[in-house]
Amino acid sequence: MARKKQTSLSDLADALSQGIHRVATRPDANNYVPHAKQERFHRSQAKAKLYIGGNRSGKTVGGCVEDIWWAKGEHPYRPVPPPPTRGRLVCVDFPNGWEKVIKPTLTQWIPPSLLINGSWLDSYNGRTRTINFANGSFLEIMSYDQELDTFAGASRHYTHFDEEPPSAIWTECRARLIDTGGSYWITMTPVEGMTWVYDQIYEPWKLKGGHLTNIDVIEVDMTENTYLQQAEIDDFLDGMDPNEIRARKKGEFVQIGGLIFKSFDHKKHVIQPVKRIPPNWRLIASMDHGYNNPTAWYWHMVSPTNTVITFKEHYRAEWTVPQHAEIIKKIEAEFGRPVFLRVGDPAIRQRSGINGNSIQLEYQLNGIPIKPSINDVQIRINRMNQYMKQGKWFITEDCPKLLWEIRRYRWKTRESRKLQEKHGNYDEPHKKDDHAVDSCGYFFVSLPELAPTHVTIDFARQREEIQAMLNGKIGLNPFEGKFDQLRPISSPQNHIPKIATDEYMGGEW
Repeated sequence: MARKKQTSLSDLADALSQGIHRVATRPDANNYVPHAKQERFHRSQAKAKLYIGGNRSGKTVGGCVEDIWWAKGEHPYRPVPPPPTRGRLVCVDFPNGWEKVIKPTLTQWIPPSLLINGSWLDSYNGRTRTINFANGSFLEIMSYDQELDTFAGASRHYTHFDEEPPSAIWTECRARLIDTGGSYWITMTPVEGMTWVYDQIYEPWKLKGGHLTNIDVIEVDMTENTYLQQAEIDDFLDGMDPNEIRARKKGEFVQIGGLIFKSFDHKKHVIQPVKRIPPNWRLIASMDHGYNNPTAWYWHMVSPTNTVITFKEHYRAEWTVPQHAEIIKKIEAEFGRPVFLRVGDPAIRQRSGINGNSIQLEYQLNGIPIKPSINDVQIRINRMNQYMKQGKWFITEDCPKLLWEIRRYRWKTRESRKLQEKHGNYDEPHKKDDHAVDSCGYFFVSLPELAPTHVTIDFARQREEIQAMLNGKIGLNPFEGKFDQLRPISSPQNHIPKIATDEYMGGEW
């Protein structure tokens, strides 16, 4: 009897020794020490969390430890549902995302006490790819290459997306969280550029200054992972393209192919809606025609020194010319003065095979004459960049489609990364989400080319003075020396002279 007891004590001592060694060499979620950004991620109470970081910034470890705490039903920083909880982790694919990244991470950080019999083999079902925990909770593993209908089914308390999910899978998984009021988090490096995650999660959070109740974004640089050596980081980044460094080191959203309007800055170039139009400024309208794609109309005011303020937007798809013409007349009636010129897509001169009329003629028959612009996209891009860089183009907040496109307008890329590395970018823009930009481009080629300048632009003062002028305050005019009396928008009683038009010239005479 004594001999049996002695063996048992020896086994216990061995087990304790092994346990101490394991904790010392392979920490788990019970003794996890997050770095500062990981801790901010864990502390966030938001239902939706985007942990966006460079490679090796600790985002996958942070996301997996969050999974473990929710499965355990105990979280050191926030309340979570009591066990048993139902979780879902979705990764890029099974051979790489699961087997090479997520599975090794979970096997390291799940405490043995949370596993059935303290064993991974007893807890993980390889056929269903489900981890069953000792407390009754489970975590199912899925991948982005599965069919969409496999993501339907019963509700879940939480979902972890490791790397960026397709938007349809993201939507389907969110539907599984509705009846539990559940949460989700995305841990990713934005190597695919400005995708739907940027549009629907990151940008709304950014534009609100990080103050959104249900969405939180944690941005982390590789160097903020205190467990990485700077020499290793430098070696990894050596020779990379600057844009790829921004994505892989800093976790920044970078437009693949390169942004065309790199100098655009919302804080510099965007102003509040216009309340007054200076009487000595010209009004010019521009358009890009479409039917399945949107038709984009913009109105620009131009100072005598060629400062441009784009201040009005009409952007609609699947409307006929008479429908557009009706709304254009209503918009322009509010200005209290005639539009000096309307310019547009040169393709509007092409005649229809149905009735023989061109789009240009259809607009003219509806009282909207348009002068076709030139179709040289490089000239349009260069001219817009000139005015933007030199502080001569400002856009009001009530042109949201234009602002959205400007932030994404990029150069065309090759069909594959291999071809991209071999041949580089195309010297032309990507033909998608460009209707507002094209409309404005047709307008800018009607303006003179600006001479190069090396003067530093004080954008803050420039915007302040422009805003004061357009809001009807009297003061120094940065363009003319003094303010003239300003004319309020919306003066339907003002007489608008009759304008003669020409089908081929498109101008107003």
